[in-house]
Amino acid sequence: MTALIYIDPTAIHPVIDGVWHRTTLTAIPAPGDGITMLCGESAAAEFEPLKQRTAHGVPTQCPYCDVAYRRALGWSIPPNHPGLHRRPRALPRPR
Repeated sequence: MTALIYIDPTAIHPVIDGVWHRTTLTAIPAPGDGITMLCGESAAAEFEPLKQRTAHGVPTQCPYCDVAYRRALGWSIPPNHPGLHRRPRALPRPR
């Protein structure tokens, strides 16, 4: 006998360095699988109980994922939305 646990991949909001993101998962990733967020950030999947979510502070929302999400749904984006001002790309490290 098995106990099914239903998880909605669209309700998963990965947290990277205290910032929660949106992604377009169609299945639950295995631990260590790479996932890419709507903002372009990528990271390996890792799982912890929900009660650990605030163990290192309350996560904040990625404004760039929010803009991509709103655009995909056709929602309006306020002109002063922080996600409209793209963060600068990291410069390559000198060798």
